[in-house]
Amino acid sequence: MEEETFKSRLTETEEILSWALTEFERVAVACSFGKDSVTVLSLARELDPDVMVFWIKTGYAFEETEQFKDRLVKEWNLNLTEVSPETTREEMEEKHGKDLFREDPKLCCQCLKVEPTRRVLKDLDAWITGLRRDETEHRKDLYIVEEFEDMPVKVNAIAKWTNEDVWNYIKEYNIPYNPLYDKGFVSLGCEPCTRACTWGRFERAGRWPDRDDKECGMHLIEKA
Repeated sequence: MEEETFKSRLTETEEILSWALTEFERVAVACSFGKDSVTVLSLARELDPDVMVFWIKTGYAFEETEQFKDRLVKEWNLNLTEVSPETTREEMEEKHGKDLFREDPKLCCQCLKVEPTRRVLKDLDAWITGLRRDETEHRKDLYIVEEFEDMPVKVNAIAKWTNEDVWNYIKEYNIPYNPLYDKGFVSLGCEPCTRACTWGRFERAGRWPDRDDKECGMHLIEKA
């Protein structure tokens, strides 16, 4: 059997996105403004320039990410919804201290990422992500389409892509990307919990570098 090529993966992704955007009335792209979700967003916009996009505004984003997000909103005329947690950064720090992200990162992510994501999903039939199987050990068995009870359908449109695939797509189609990648970052999250790195087997090694668990919980909601 002929080995699958990037071109065939790209075609498959376009077909998946076409299906999702046609099949579901209320569908949105989850975008962190990292390279993977921007790649998915770029592909989705080819099919629907006004596709819904949501971004979880934790209050701890890198300044470069904020600026890049603002740039894409303007250049791509994005239909973007910024979703803030019910508990603000200031309120959370007053209640739990300024080092919650270090002392209890799970609780920090629960407050700043999981809770607002749950609110967004209540109003959707499906959501599209930029998750990939080769990012972490946890994601290696990721399905392209995931269905859970009482949850919107989750479409991991580039699940089968590699890191190289993503960068090849960005370069070939001249897609803008977050400038943090040029500063040595490999995977992007909140500023206090993300390091530029070249170590580790997986891309997310620089996320919570002192923890084995590299998931914030946002993409584990369906199983909680």
